[in-house]
Amino acid sequence: MAKIRLYIAASLDGFIARKDGSLDWLTDLPNPDQSDYGYGAFISEIDTVLMGRKTYDEILSFGVEWPYGNCSSYILSRSEDLKITTPNTQQLGTLDNAAIRGLKTKSKADLWLVGGGSLISEFLNLEAIDEIMLCVIPVILGSGIPLFPFNPKETALELTGSKVYSSGAVMLTYAKK
Repeated sequence: MAKIRLYIAASLDGFIARKDGSLDWLTDLPNPDQSDYGYGAFISEIDTVLMGRKTYDEILSFGVEWPYGNCSSYILSRSEDLKITTPNTQQLGTLDNAAIRGLKTKSKADLWLVGGGSLISEFLNLEAIDEIMLCVIPVILGSGIPLFPFNPKETALELTGSKVYSSGAVMLTYAKK
């Protein structure tokens, strides 16, 4: 069965974005080797992306073509005013174990939990994340949107891989025990 995987970057102090949602600190990171931080290999194993409403809106604000056109996209939101403007995208209003099983069953490859923090905590509380790929960026933001808000329940993980990049970023891969 397909796995739900979280592939995400966070600052050294645990933030995934600035308070206003800005990701400028990611693009400001020097990348002398032009590394994609494993993204190419990761995305080749994904056919479904899952994200919250704020993450969806943030991606749309970049003014680029929808980057997940080859995937089924699900926007998890209870909002009745959500306007879907991207291809192969639908709204999912309920997140529970039955919905997660349905998504995993439909998927022919793995599912990427793109973000944001609130949704990540919901998935952790449902014990639905099978793998976490966390790229720790060597910057301290001091404040912002936390990786794990709302005190998710205690979750034991097993380190399955690590890689240090010349930029100083470190990719940590964990699997659910």
